[in-house]
Amino acid sequence: MKLALSIACVVALSSVGVGVQNHPDFSGTWNMDLARSEAAAQGTPIGSVTVAIRQSPGEIHIQTTRNGSTETVRYLPASARPGGGSEPIGAFRWEGTKLVTRLVTDINKQAITVEEVRSLDASGREMTVEVMLVVEHGYQSGGTGVLRSQNSPNTSKGINVFVKNRE
Repeated sequence: MKLALSIACVVALSSVGVGVQNHPDFSGTWNMDLARSEAAAQGTPIGSVTVAIRQSPGEIHIQTTRNGSTETVRYLPASARPGGGSEPIGAFRWEGTKLVTRLVTDINKQAITVEEVRSLDASGREMTVEVMLVVEHGYQSGGTGVLRSQNSPNTSKGINVFVKNRE
């Protein structure tokens, strides 16, 4: 009887963590490696870019500084319904170990959707960010928003590499 109870306790305790996924921690301050980033090779040089990430299970804050200007975006789980607030709010989700963020914003009064897929190298010191920008024209071309071709003329993609500051 005691053996059966002991086995039941061990099984119950060991199965508690089965549904929990471990996600990499992107928290820290990151500097763009201009030599290996596509954003740095644009027609107009962008200069240095620093990204500071604060990550918790329920939200992620990403502060980006470029050209002396800083923008902070708060990301909530894709299933959450954001409340009010003064800062832009996007959504995040996990695809395995990759962090996917999505923000609908405007640039020069033009609606833009920015999706970034972040991944870390094995050491956790290098972050690769795959960026996709979609200019929303108010009409659909190339399919619906979900099925839109990633090669349509209103889409731009690039890959940037960031190195973590020693803290």
